[in-house]
Amino acid sequence: MSVVKLRDSAFKIKLLSKEYQHTCKSTGLMLWESARLMASVLDRNPNIVSGKRVLELGCGCTGICSMVAARSANLVVATDADTKALTLLTENITMNLQSSLLGKLKTSVLEWGNKEHIESIKRLACEGFEVIMGTDVTYVAEAIIPLFETAKELILRKMGDDLEVQEKPALILCHVFRRVDEPSLLSAASKFGFKLADRWAANSKESPIGNIIDSWFSEKDLVAEIPSSALHILYFQME
Repeated sequence: MSVVKLRDSAFKIKLLSKEYQHTCKSTGLMLWESARLMASVLDRNPNIVSGKRVLELGCGCTGICSMVAARSANLVVATDADTKALTLLTENITMNLQSSLLGKLKTSVLEWGNKEHIESIKRLACEGFEVIMGTDVTYVAEAIIPLFETAKELILRKMGDDLEVQEKPALILCHVFRRVDEPSLLSAASKFGFKLADRWAANSKESPIGNIIDSWFSEKDLVAEIPSSALHILYFQME
């Protein structure tokens, strides 16, 4: 059991004990630092998902980002390809969410690129999702193309031309770069019509390319809570 503390709340999360994590093949049974960061960001910036349909890719057993998003989103669908992780995820959701929010947060198996799974998710949000997010889902090179392919299939495509940049459908990825670097991610994203609208790095002094992510960190206490200086956030939109 692990406790994730946010500003005004705490989540008790069942997950694989740390002593077993290095020998377990499933990465979905642990809590990643990127998930801690995005949960804090969503906690302080509910406007990111407020009133929207939200999809989390590769949420693992913790579902912390999905649970925080469910407080203000219209619908949240937490997905993973690991059925063991989804079983534990259901327990964590039931244990932490108020009954009034349980109907807004659904769980579903989703293997990226699997057409049957994708169609099943589509039926939950017929027009598509306005926000798709993933935390540390970019470390396996072979999975990057299916990741963006799946996101393209499930993101909302119909939108008004007069929407502000921050209101347009977005794919948000938070991660530590491991076996896949940023140029490779951007190349794969562009193949499926995604353009990088903004980027952020915990240890970078470079100016952002957009004015979206920096606003999420306007509260100094959130900056102090960043769990790793190696974390990055990439914010994509459809071209």
